[in-house]
Amino acid sequence: MNTVDTDNRVILNVGGIRHETYKATLKKIPATRLSRLTEALANYDPVLNEYFFDRHPGVFAQILNYYRSGKLHYPTDVCGPLFEEELEFWGLDSNQVEPCCWMTYTQHRDTQDVLAILDRLDLDTDKPTEEDIMKKFGWEEEYRAGELNYWQRIQPKIWALFDEPYSSNVAKVMSKLLDRLVCLV
Repeated sequence: MNTVDTDNRVILNVGGIRHETYKATLKKIPATRLSRLTEALANYDPVLNEYFFDRHPGVFAQILNYYRSGKLHYPTDVCGPLFEEELEFWGLDSNQVEPCCWMTYTQHRDTQDVLAILDRLDLDTDKPTEEDIMKKFGWEEEYRAGELNYWQRIQPKIWALFDEPYSSNVAKVMSKLLDRLVCLV
């Protein structure tokens, strides 16, 4: 092994996992955290001759592969927001994700958009009054007279949890749990 080769290598310890590459590899993508490494940085350890970053090591493997191959792939074992956070930390553009991974990567954004729309729809709909709900159960007269027993007051709420999944946040959670249980069966 010649000294020129060892002088050009750099060791990156990310989350306890050591990665070794060439300085030239890190210069392939300019204006990023890795392209600007110097031994003057606080995260450089001169005793170990490595840079330490307390970041997600699994995501970093994909990031280092991007420097090596020019192709940014989305690791399917992490959530979208975590991957975006890591890309931002390393100074990379999320628009560089490869087309083969783009649908999986952006799926969390689509889900968040749909949930936001559903939340707005919930606010826009007319909620039935308590009296309207009691009419559905045939307890209109008891309601007006103030003679509802405990079960009559609680039953419509339990019914709404299961029959109207967007009636409240608890109902939304219950709906998701039931959907997952059905998938398991």
